[in-house]
Amino acid sequence: MHDRPPAPDAQLRLLLQRHGICGATLRPARGGLEHHLFHVHLPGGSAWFGKVPRAGYRDPHWPDRDPRQALLVEDAALSHIASRCGAVGWIPRPYRFLDGDPPGALLGVVPGSPPEHTLLRRGMDLRLVASICTEMGAMLAEIHRVRRPTDPGRIPDLPGGPWPDPRLLHMDYHLGNVLGSFRLGFGWKLSGVVDWTCAHWGPREADVGELGASLFATNPAFLDDFLAGYRSRTGVGLNRSLVFDFLVAELERRLRDDSPDEPTIRNLWLARIDEWSRAG
Repeated sequence: MHDRPPAPDAQLRLLLQRHGICGATLRPARGGLEHHLFHVHLPGGSAWFGKVPRAGYRDPHWPDRDPRQALLVEDAALSHIASRCGAVGWIPRPYRFLDGDPPGALLGVVPGSPPEHTLLRRGMDLRLVASICTEMGAMLAEIHRVRRPTDPGRIPDLPGGPWPDPRLLHMDYHLGNVLGSFRLGFGWKLSGVVDWTCAHWGPREADVGELGASLFATNPAFLDDFLAGYRSRTGVGLNRSLVFDFLVAELERRLRDDSPDEPTIRNLWLARIDEWSRAG
C-alpha cells in the first residue's frame, strides 16, 4: 500500500525548509488549474506567494513538459520581462525557484485582484467589460515588446514555426491571470499579470487564443476593444486575419481534445469557428 503524498501546504512548507526558509506562515490563496497557491508570511514580516504543482495538468502546446520545466520557464519569462521593461511592478518578482520533488516557487506579490471579482460585485456591465478588454490588450502589447533572442533559453518555441519576428508569449492570457482594480470614473485598471508557466516564443497573434475561447467566443464584440487597446500601447496593431486564424485553431483544438459537455457551448463554438474562418 502506497503512502499518500503530503498535503499541498505540507509540500510547500517542506520545500521552504529545505531551502533554508523556516517559520513561514501559510494561508491558502486562490490557485489555478496548474498550481496550489498560498500566501506566505516570513518571520521577518515580508509577504510572498508560494506555489506547488497540482497533479495531471498538461500544457496543450508542450504536453511532455514536467512541473520543474514549467517553473523554470516562468522564471525565465519573468527575467526577460524585467530585463526588457526595467523595474516593472506588474510581474511577480522576486522569483525563487524551489527545486524538489515536487518543485515549487516563492514569488513576489502583485497588487490587485482578477477582474471577475469586480464583475461579480458590479455586474456584467458592458462598459466595464470593454474597459477590462482594452486594458488587457494594452498590457499584452507591452509583453510583446520582448523579442526572441538568438538563444531562446528554457522557453520553447511555439509549435508550427519557424515564425517571423517571434515575441515572448504568455499563452495563458485570460481574465483569471490578470490583476487590477476598479476606479470610479476610470473603469478597471490593470496592475499585474501572473502565471507565466505556459510562456513560449512565437507570433504575437497566437497569444489571443486563450482569451478567444474563454471570452470572445461568447462575447465577440469585445475583441475590437481588446485590439484597440493593443494598438494604443505601441502604435502597432495585431494582424486581424492571423488573429482569427489562431482563434479558430484554439477552438478546434478544444473541441478535439477537451470538448465541453454542454451542447450549447459546443454549438456556439462551431458557429464562431464558421464566422471567424470567413472573417480571416
